[in-house]
Amino acid sequence: MRTFYDEKLRSLEDKEKWLEENKDKLEQNKDKIEKSVEDGLIADAEPETIWQFQIDKAKEGQEKVLAIKGELEGQIDEIKIEVAKRLGKYLPDWTARKARIVFTMNERADFCIDRDTIIVDLGRLLFEQDPTEKVKEGVTHEVFHLWMSEGLEWSDSKQDEASDQDLKDRIVFKTVDEGLAVLISGQSLETHHEKQGRDFAEYKNESFESINHFLAEQDREALEKIKDDEFQNMGHFYIVGNEIAKAILQHDGVESFRTLILDAREKPAIFLQRYKEISNENNELPRINS
Repeated sequence: MRTFYDEKLRSLEDKEKWLEENKDKLEQNKDKIEKSVEDGLIADAEPETIWQFQIDKAKEGQEKVLAIKGELEGQIDEIKIEVAKRLGKYLPDWTARKARIVFTMNERADFCIDRDTIIVDLGRLLFEQDPTEKVKEGVTHEVFHLWMSEGLEWSDSKQDEASDQDLKDRIVFKTVDEGLAVLISGQSLETHHEKQGRDFAEYKNESFESINHFLAEQDREALEKIKDDEFQNMGHFYIVGNEIAKAILQHDGVESFRTLILDAREKPAIFLQRYKEISNENNELPRINS
């Protein structure tokens, strides 16, 4: 993590070199720079001022990230206990496993897993009101994926070799997997999308329209595009999976839900089928057509 900021500061060490390399960019952004001057963010629009601002900003970011890293590492036991509690509530065969949580700078994602290591991006946590809760949610989400995928042979790198049915089955699996991960972790998709300015009720309706379109789709190219697009930014198929999971949990209760999750590892489509049965009894629930 220090390397991230060390490299940033190292790129700013030679003022003349930095000014020469960034002169075109400074010219292109002169309107934004002038606005920053008007807003009092910087004293003036001189290139040397912008250079110094970049140094100060990098040092400030480094200090903030180191502070939040220290705070989270001091709560690591509490975080692990809470993660185990959330998983154990819903997973019938859950047992705590050894895993290492690493707090660092990671441009790829907020949270990701590399074997038994869970990587947490500190940069994004700087903007969270409750970073500790965000970590509990994110780590639970990722560890659930490990549990759900045990024994799964699918590999995205071999997608081109998969049959059309295998690809459709994978999309169904991922829809259920992501929806359950969100529910079990305690994350809120409504909050996530409203922060981005979306009308959640409208977006939820779009999501069920998208899943129905997918279930009827036979074209291979279209299926590959659906798999690439519909999960981005916790999108449409996250929402469908999560709404299905919430409806089943509310209707059937936690004990039946735990059994269904265990079965879903082998046959995730049973989640869609159970939801269809429940939605046939409740006109307020969005429909799945197939």
